[in-house]
Amino acid sequence: GINAVFMQTYVGGVSCPYICSRRLDHGVLLVGYGSEGYAPIRLKPKPFWIIKNSWGEGWGEKGYYKICRGRNVCGVDSMVSTVAAIQAN
Repeated sequence: GINAVFMQTYVGGVSCPYICSRRLDHGVLLVGYGSEGYAPIRLKPKPFWIIKNSWGEGWGEKGYYKICRGRNVCGVDSMVSTVAAIQAN
């Protein structure tokens, strides 16, 4: 999950807000990560998570969001779930 307050105005780049609540209010899918993406608010490259959102391809970067990694920004590291697939015979 994530606190989606900064997602509502996201248009691209790496989102790295200085202040964002860690109270989760939106489910998202973490699909990858990057080591250096430009974060406009920080004026330098930062490591980031790649998140797939449910708001469609017209939002963000074709439906994806990049957020700073390693600082629990907007609570993204607070509640992580995973699924293990079992192949049926």
